[in-house]
Amino acid sequence: MARVFFVTGFNRSGTTLVTSAVTEATGGATLTAGHLARYIPTLDRFLVTAKKRGLAPDRGVDRLPVSESTPEEYGWLLQTLTGEPAFGEGAAQSGVLAQLIEEVAGGQQRANGSEPVVVLKNPWDTGREQLLLGHVEGAVALLVRRRLGAIEDSQARAWSRMATSNRYLRALIPDRRRAGEILSSVLDPAARQRMIRANNRQTRRDVLRLARLLPMLPLDRVAFLSYDELRSDPRAGAAWAAHLLDPEAVAKAVAAHSFPEYNHEARGSLLVRAIDRYWARAWRRARAQQVKAGILAPP
Repeated sequence: MARVFFVTGFNRSGTTLVTSAVTEATGGATLTAGHLARYIPTLDRFLVTAKKRGLAPDRGVDRLPVSESTPEEYGWLLQTLTGEPAFGEGAAQSGVLAQLIEEVAGGQQRANGSEPVVVLKNPWDTGREQLLLGHVEGAVALLVRRRLGAIEDSQARAWSRMATSNRYLRALIPDRRRAGEILSSVLDPAARQRMIRANNRQTRRDVLRLARLLPMLPLDRVAFLSYDELRSDPRAGAAWAAHLLDPEAVAKAVAAHSFPEYNHEARGSLLVRAIDRYWARAWRRARAQQVKAGILAPP
């Protein structure tokens, strides 16, 4: 049976970095664009064409190069197979997640007969950690937090960048009609701004909901990580996952996979800062409970 790590966190919060670091630190495997291409013909053609032409396209939302080994969200697989990008009743009944874990684990060769490690990320499942942990026996969750103002700033820049670099997005969406609807909003400046504002409102609501859900999570199966802490001090940031992972190995991998530059974005409006303080306080309380319970050593 595989040991499963779920990585959750809002879009542009650092889940790709954490997924790459944890996969490397554990010697495990994660869902990649190449694996996803087996289910999405348009993505398969995109990767094949790029390889034949010797191209190195990026994700569109940032300059991270896309190849068969690029970590990707399993939400794209859920969307393709169930019609919804988040794990829910339909995905649970279909068994798609169990199938995915088996496929990713099956490709590993572990030394000394140790159990395979599978690392799966999906921003759409942020706030659904309890459901995921209940569905997959023995799984653990790594929740990634980033300052809310930084998330909103990064999301806005990502959507603007996608207006001129959207080939990968189109490849991920096999439904041409749906892809066209999304791109029409991305390409039109006014529509894009409306979409960004709507996305910000939803993210703020989701942040408040997540903060309220933290006390219900099993503290021994969850790590409360911070992207900002991991970037500024990888060893200190990774220490908050010491009950689940080797923090030294994670810190080393974070340093290796991080972009050299580190943008400290604007803090956001008064409302955003108030919500962010509430979120940060919930994170501190959850960590304090882990220390009090003896799950983690005091910092």
